[in-house]
Amino acid sequence: MQLSSVIGKPVLSPTGENYGYVTDARLSRDFSRISCLICADGEEEEFYVPLRAVLSCEDAVIAGKARIAAPTGVLSPIGKRAFSHTGESLGAVSDVLLGEGSEAVLILVKEGVRTTAPVSCAGVEEHAVIYPDAAAKALAAKRNQRPRAAADPPRKKRTPPKRAQEEPAAPPQETENEAPMPEKNVRENVFPLDRTNLLGRRVKRSVFDEYGAPVALAGERITPAVLARARRCNRLLQLTVNTLTSQF
Repeated sequence: MQLSSVIGKPVLSPTGENYGYVTDARLSRDFSRISCLICADGEEEEFYVPLRAVLSCEDAVIAGKARIAAPTGVLSPIGKRAFSHTGESLGAVSDVLLGEGSEAVLILVKEGVRTTAPVSCAGVEEHAVIYPDAAAKALAAKRNQRPRAAADPPRKKRTPPKRAQEEPAAPPQETENEAPMPEKNVRENVFPLDRTNLLGRRVKRSVFDEYGAPVALAGERITPAVLARARRCNRLLQLTVNTLTSQF
């Protein structure tokens, strides 16, 4: 199963109650399975569904009522830039083919061309680095380990000389006509943004991610899947602006 196929799906109870929709997912360390689903309800409030609560996942996610306080697992690599072990740009991670009994695979896209790389040959943190094989990745990880510093020899404690008489501390000096400093307004530059009324609206100008892929095209109606895609690409603010007005 491809990870992106889960994003945007509605989350329903076994009796048909609508809990919300999937906005993202956390994975196991080897990317073989989903650890938990990150979801949002109708008011865009996040909640986290553990894998044990997922009963089925086809056109919709059927889940029980079990929730966790914080997401577990590793972050999704979708959208991260990818490089070869020599530093050559390989584009970005566009999707993950989960293991499900076999090795997980990263799907990379560069200038419209798709390539793949096994997760065992990739190091994924802030970016993805692709190695020729798993042995090369393990060697690079070993070289990256910092050697332990030699222990410093114990130092002798020095006893400071006793002072003949402690000098009294000087009293604080008062400054006349000194105006008190105004308190900083901690609510400066607060820009409240309500996105609960965007569902069903049409986009007036197209929104693209940092790689030029469309997040929402002009004339497209905003659905939960569009909101999830905009959230994942950090384009929610731009989507809101391009929905409410056609002028920047």
